[in-house]
Amino acid sequence: MITLMRGAWVAVWDGTTHQIVKDGEVAFEDGAILYAGSHFDGCIDRVVENRDWFICPGFINLHGHVGVDPMVPFVDVPRAGQFAPGPEFVRKAPLQMWPTLSEEEQEASAEFCLVQMVRTGTTTVVDAHGYGAIWWLGNPPTDEAALAEVVGRVGSRAYLALGFRSARSYQDAHGEARQHWDEEMGVLGLEEGLRFALAHRDTFGGRVQTILTPHAVEKFTPDLLRKTIREAREVGLLVQIHTAQSRSEVELVVERHGDSPVGLLHSLGFLGPDVILGHCVYVSDHPSIDGGTDRDLRLIAESGASVAHAPLAFARRDAEALHSLPRYLDYGINVGIGCDVWPADIISEMRLAWLLGKQVHGSVERPTCQEVFDAATRGSADALGRTDLGRLEAGAKADVVCVDMSAYHFGPVLDPIRALVSLGTGQDVDVVYVDGKEIVSEGRVINADEEKLKAAAPGILTKLHRAASERDPVGRTAESILDWRPPREGGGV
Repeated sequence: MITLMRGAWVAVWDGTTHQIVKDGEVAFEDGAILYAGSHFDGCIDRVVENRDWFICPGFINLHGHVGVDPMVPFVDVPRAGQFAPGPEFVRKAPLQMWPTLSEEEQEASAEFCLVQMVRTGTTTVVDAHGYGAIWWLGNPPTDEAALAEVVGRVGSRAYLALGFRSARSYQDAHGEARQHWDEEMGVLGLEEGLRFALAHRDTFGGRVQTILTPHAVEKFTPDLLRKTIREAREVGLLVQIHTAQSRSEVELVVERHGDSPVGLLHSLGFLGPDVILGHCVYVSDHPSIDGGTDRDLRLIAESGASVAHAPLAFARRDAEALHSLPRYLDYGINVGIGCDVWPADIISEMRLAWLLGKQVHGSVERPTCQEVFDAATRGSADALGRTDLGRLEAGAKADVVCVDMSAYHFGPVLDPIRALVSLGTGQDVDVVYVDGKEIVSEGRVINADEEKLKAAAPGILTKLHRAASERDPVGRTAESILDWRPPREGGGV
């Protein structure tokens, strides 16, 4: 069947950037776009018209952590007071942590977050470190396998992985951050990650793909980093690794190896077009590092590696940002957009990248709305090596987002890309197609029970917090850390 949408704005890819066609049309059949432009002359089986729509390529969340996020209630709580495992727990923890949630809860947790992404315009998500971003709350293989099933049922796309590491972070009794090293754990984690990747890639009609996700540069020895990239390349897998995501990471890597995280990866032959650097904020000339050289940016650009930019997480956690998005682009670095953790609204994430980018760059001229929009579409797609995603053109996958711009807060729309980035949110998404199949209709995910998921989420969060308290070095509760008391039933004080 061919579906044709017309009478709206359409973001047509011209090989360099997205150009807007007014009263444009998009035709697709069998999961592929046949035409995107001003007028389609082919045979039409079904016509969908909405003159208030902005029709754009599906957004790609290049760096996400899928699942109910137990750290969301800790926004604005000092980091030193947050949960962390203790040294005794870390020493005894097995390679694959025992799960905190039942299989049913694992699936519900994954679906709750995935539905938020899909209904706000994300058609592809890269699960950046396997399902359990906070390792000590459990990251068994069943978690990620459940996520694959959810992606298959909901109808979106995903790149999935089992995260691994050789060093685990913990908190001592004085609240100081420490690391516990176990090289064998890292080697076994790589083996498990490879098995998972090879078993699950190219499943659900190709909508589920896999990558390798070694957690972070400072959690590995050089030998294991070399082994990881060598084995990934032997079987054709992409790699995403958290890189230069904190000042403490940079300090540790410089102390141990005499080089920056980016410099270390370069020396090991780790950088390349098949590598995505998660966050990559604290490069050699970032003001917080003051290395006084642009070497890191040059190395990334020369290697062809991509950067996954997730501005919200760093504005919230570190009061920091890329220095700056326009500079990375000007160096020739491919940058994609990710949401990291909750909330997973990529349209809001684009706006923050736009605003913070201007502030850090010291100019209202850049980044432009166009640059941010292109990063969340083509930039993220190119990081995945997918010229068939992130753009509307003949031959691309029919992953399409239809944003309703009739809402009052948009006002009169002259340029839909500028309106989307400066005024829109994920709540303005009306319809989403993936592979030519409608998976969101009137803002609701078709193959999900959103009310059921909303009802299940609080219990999942409570269970995660209970497990965190049990593994806390001094046995604190969420309530004690937050200085918060749950409201009493029936109201009153």
